[in-house]
Amino acid sequence: MSAVSRAALAALAAVVACGCSPPDEIMLAVSTDLEMPKDFSALQVQVFEGGTPKFSSSYERLGESDAAARLPATIGFYSSSGGGDSIRIKVSALIGDELGAPRILREAVTKIPKNRVALLTLPLNFLCDDSGESDESGGVVNKHCLEGQTCVAGACASSEVDAGALPDYAPGDVYGGGDGDGDGDCFDVTACFQGTAPAEVDAACSIAGEAGVPLNVALETAAGDGICDDADRCLVALDAGSADGFRVAEDGRIQLPTAVCDQVAAGKIAAVVTSPVTTACVQKTVGLPTCGPWSASGSAKP
Repeated sequence: MSAVSRAALAALAAVVACGCSPPDEIMLAVSTDLEMPKDFSALQVQVFEGGTPKFSSSYERLGESDAAARLPATIGFYSSSGGGDSIRIKVSALIGDELGAPRILREAVTKIPKNRVALLTLPLNFLCDDSGESDESGGVVNKHCLEGQTCVAGACASSEVDAGALPDYAPGDVYGGGDGDGDGDCFDVTACFQGTAPAEVDAACSIAGEAGVPLNVALETAAGDGICDDADRCLVALDAGSADGFRVAEDGRIQLPTAVCDQVAAGKIAAVVTSPVTTACVQKTVGLPTCGPWSASGSAKP
């Protein structure tokens, strides 16, 4: 899959290059904080309109030299009937190939905006591990969340997304300032957290920070999930300022998702670590992908 591919919904009209009015389009960006192909190796994207399947495609051999896609990956869905179409998007991380066991499922119900291209990011992240399962027909369904919900940072939340609140799409906001062809910056997880010690997590699932001093935050996993260094220490970097990552209070204290503490208690997360933001290790955000052979941004290996 190229950096950007597009599919028309509704009347399935073809893309026409012209100096026309802005398109009615939603750009789906699929990202991950895991390592491929170790953690998952296939991606499935499905779109439904009024319960009717409109798009379904699988991308295999992720992380390999001949991968069908590199992440982040973007797919544009546009309306041929003037925008406003309500759609349901399902994105799944699969182990093996397109028939493999689901590991992560993320869903969104939204509308195609009018007269602009809006960016919708659906990450396939570690905290939502075990969120999908196969049903009797072979489709991927929610394993723990109710109808109308999806996994966000390890918890069930509404799958409804207000298209009007989505930002306009710009490639640099997905690909670390690049356009998805291997350029742009990436975040080197193992290098940026080298030598870090565990932080103390309190009962409110927060850790110490200092106002005005930005930090990077990562989860050290217990079973080898995430990006691993030469000593087999495996990390999942959290995105700053994101519902899928961490937020910083006015006093600098860092609030983690509640699922982090749940998974620490369950033995799935061994520790939470922090590292200072530097020139070489800028703050990890949604728009700064991790480095690795699976990445559409940068060329450094973890």
